[in-house]
Amino acid sequence: MKNKIYVLNTLLAAVLGIVLLIAVLVRTFAPAVMIPALNVPNVVFISLLVLLIDHYVAPGAKRRYISILLLSAVTFSLLPLSAGFVSVMEALKLALVCGILFTLVTWLFSSIQERLSSGPVAKAAPILSAVGLYLAFQCFTGLIL
Repeated sequence: MKNKIYVLNTLLAAVLGIVLLIAVLVRTFAPAVMIPALNVPNVVFISLLVLLIDHYVAPGAKRRYISILLLSAVTFSLLPLSAGFVSVMEALKLALVCGILFTLVTWLFSSIQERLSSGPVAKAAPILSAVGLYLAFQCFTGLIL
């Protein structure tokens, strides 16, 4: 993993694809089960899950925020559109909001990650920081999406 720049976007596509595959399977085989909406806390949860995996798989990866913004907007719009969960207009809204949101969460988590102490005593610090960020974004539950 010499070039670790785009691992984050690849992990985002993989995790979001798995989440949407599970949602499609649940919608197909258990149509009475309510599937959670793709709102701000759920997008932040998926983003933090991807960032935690990236922290442990590709430590010290450089961030290019313009490419993160563009690729996450494409990922968050095309995957739900191809899974049949949103219309074209909702996909454009998801591209704008989720691209900005994923980039913001990546910037916040990366700045927290830079300030964490390294060593064997700080193994759970990224997980606790991710939980804190998730709880902080709970206030946006019905506001944006």
